[in-house]
Amino acid sequence: MTRVIGLTGGIATGKSTVSQCLLGCGYQIIDADLITHHVQSKGSEGLKAIAAFFGPDILLSNGELDRKKLAEIVFSDKEQLVELTRIIDPFIRDEIYSEISSSKEAIVILDAPTLFENGYHFICDRIITVSCDQDKQIERLMSRDKLTEEEALNRINSQWPLNIKEQLSNDVIDSNGSIMQTRSQVVKLFNNID
Repeated sequence: MTRVIGLTGGIATGKSTVSQCLLGCGYQIIDADLITHHVQSKGSEGLKAIAAFFGPDILLSNGELDRKKLAEIVFSDKEQLVELTRIIDPFIRDEIYSEISSSKEAIVILDAPTLFENGYHFICDRIITVSCDQDKQIERLMSRDKLTEEEALNRINSQWPLNIKEQLSNDVIDSNGSIMQTRSQVVKLFNNID
């Protein structure tokens, strides 16, 4: 029976760094963000459902999703974000369950930024949250995605507060320090995963 370890955190908290470290250690990663991109790809049923709700303006001239435009809509209006989740989550969920059920590994890592928000924590045997101070999160997000402070805060506030995720998790990785410090916490934690 494959054990599922949920890996979550807030946007720009360093979750991808931890995920890459685990991939490098040989763990199978089920990446919810990659799956989301796949189920919203050109010609997919997921993209057709998004365009049917948000309108054809959400598509680029080549038929692909205009991710920037969609982000502007959903991260400035929580009701629109709820609708997007309602539309696309069944496609994502089917793909995640399929990857878990077909895995031959003893442990798989479900890397999902909205693990709790979308109820994926119910299928996890253990949950790890990657966390950092909000100032650090804002700074990273503004730098990485070229956002204003207000845009960065809107994205952060679209997810559950980190302190809630920490309380609901078995383990917390503090990513306020260097990448090497974060990686050493990951290695130490997974050396003791039974």
